[in-house]
Order: sequence, then C-alpha cells, then structure tokens
Amino acid sequence: MLNGRKRWIGNGTFADYVCIWAKNLNEGGKIQCFLVKKGTKGFKTSKIEKKLSLRIAQNADIEMTDVFVPDDERMELAKDFASGTKEVLLHSRIFVAWMATGMAAGACEAAMKYCKERIQFKRPIAGF
Repeated sequence: MLNGRKRWIGNGTFADYVCIWAKNLNEGGKIQCFLVKKGTKGFKTSKIEKKLSLRIAQNADIEMTDVFVPDDERMELAKDFASGTKEVLLHSRIFVAWMATGMAAGACEAAMKYCKERIQFKRPIAGF
C-alpha cells in the first residue's frame, strides 16, 4: 500500500503507468520503484499550473491514499536508491542544467538583437 504525495512528476497526469519511488517499510525502508496504473483506486493526479519555465513538459502533483500495488508491478532490479533513483537523477539533472543555460543564452542573444534594431530618438537603443 502506498500513501503520501509526490510533486513535479513529469507527464504524471496522462501516463498509463507512473513510477513511484518510495520506501518499502516491509523490506527495511529501502527506496524501491512501484508501477502504479492510471485509474488505480486512491491514486490522484493534478497538473501543476503557472510554471515559469519548461512548459513543454507537463508536471503533476500526485496524491496516494491506500494505493494497492501488487508484487508483479514492482521493478525488481531497482532494489534501492543506488540502483534506481540515484542513476536517474545523475543522468537527468545535468541535462536540466544545460537546458536552462541554453535558454538563458538564447534570451540574451534575442535581447541584444532587439536592442541593436530598436530605434529610439533616431538612433539604436544599444550604444555599440
């Protein structure tokens, strides 16, 4: 049974299955991955609105109240944090950082282009 909340879960509102990383108290509190099927009783998702960036990825808040997950819907090879969540985070977080860097560089280039083209009082607003 899963109980609790998750936030910022990518595509969680429309995925057929959601991977939930949670402590398995029956196995010593190890963090393990459980597959929860959309529509499972007690499993509720809602879209996070009014995000500042990365709007192309839909993120969800997830609430779980007595969500039953059968043993065959647990990812057996992801037995703990080191073999599961840690690997996902190591490989995805650097991508997010570089994406933000690229967006900032693009915004700076667009602003510079605009400043060079914008004419105010008969001259460009950029003084170079």
